Amino acid sequence: MPLESPLSFFTSASSFSRLSWPQYDLNVASGIAIFFGGKAAVSALALQPFYGRIWHGWYNAPGCHAIVWELVRTLLQGSVSSYSERLSLSLGLDGKKGPKYIASQSGTVMQHTRHLAYMLANSNWRNEESKPVVGQRRSPTPMQLMIVDFNKKVPTGNNTLPPRSSRYSSLPIIASATSIAACAICASVDDWLSLKMILLGMVSSGITSFIICTGNVTLERLKPADGVPPGDGMLLSDDRIVILRGNEEDVNAVTKGKLRLKVKGGGYTLLLCVFIALLQVTLQLVFMPFGSLPGQLMFLLSLSVSGGCNLYLSAKEDDVQSSALITLLNTPEVKTYEANSRAAAAALACLALCWESGTPPEQILREIVPIKPRAWRAWCDFVVESIKRKNTGFVYGFNESKGDLNDRERKLLLELVDDAHAAYDQYTKDHGIF
Repeated sequence: MPLESPLSFFTSASSFSRLSWPQYDLNVASGIAIFFGGKAAVSALALQPFYGRIWHGWYNAPGCHAIVWELVRTLLQGSVSSYSERLSLSLGLDGKKGPKYIASQSGTVMQHTRHLAYMLANSNWRNEESKPVVGQRRSPTPMQLMIVDFNKKVPTGNNTLPPRSSRYSSLPIIASATSIAACAICASVDDWLSLKMILLGMVSSGITSFIICTGNVTLERLKPADGVPPGDGMLLSDDRIVILRGNEEDVNAVTKGKLRLKVKGGGYTLLLCVFIALLQVTLQLVFMPFGSLPGQLMFLLSLSVSGGCNLYLSAKEDDVQSSALITLLNTPEVKTYEANSRAAAAALACLALCWESGTPPEQILREIVPIKPRAWRAWCDFVVESIKRKNTGFVYGFNESKGDLNDRERKLLLELVDDAHAAYDQYTKDHGIF
């Protein structure tokens, strides 16, 4: 017997479900399915300004009620004209707390920094091959060290460079194609009600995505006082050290900068988004239970695929944001090192912040490693002495703090010295110091 085509199968299933098996339906499921995936829908919407593609988001997606809630909350928390700061916080474009920041030259210490610093310290900010620092001692928690040089000025305000990312940008095509195919199958079985509901979801989600996509992400920062020293310093977290080198105002953009999202038409455009999304939720909730079984299946299929797409983008949100912020910061130069131990990372940090500036290395070491134990104290003395004298190779010899060490402490010191040697050799090689 020849196989039935998919369209014939759904046509026969439609008539069979209406005449023979009326007890089997998806009335409840098709109605409540739109309320799943709210958080993922908001996260996927927040990525639209980073992609900058107006064809993103044109698919029937669940979770529009969460978008309605976030936009309404944004508008109710203040005047319509001052929405941009609250909108960026509601969508997750700003508001995360970054790690501790220590300025090496001015001595400023910030216990918490802002969103851009969080991105640098926690995300895979750049797909660049890390340069290993090989030492004898391998710590169970190795550290990564990133050196970010702001060689070009970071534009802010209305001159902010548009953040752009292409990571996972082709994924929404799958969701859009599935929604279009679902509409075609609904048309083939003459279920025009389900087709209209799927099409309504596509148009509603598409318009909202288009409005957010065409918005402008701006970076706001405070202008530092005249005559302040360079903003060189480090962001310090448990497993990563980020060295920032450049002018005070450029470093401030990372540690103190605020991201804003401004859409054309302002808060009144957001009201339009609220109305469209609310209309989608209401009509789909009321009318989808009256669709045929194949139509309801296609509706749920479109929601499942688009919901899965949103969920995946939500899981990769930090990755997409961090890659987009490279362009916003005017593409600074980045070098990445993988240190096998905290001692190697500390030595690298001292070299990066103190070699050219003349900053006392003790201040940097004190923030990263313990300097009170005698073995560590002796090691710190060697590192400080080598950097202050600008020796092209790490110098290790006798000093007063080494003389009082017992055998166990001497063994630890030798391992720490090996870490410093590896860090010193790698850094001087990369920066042409001979």
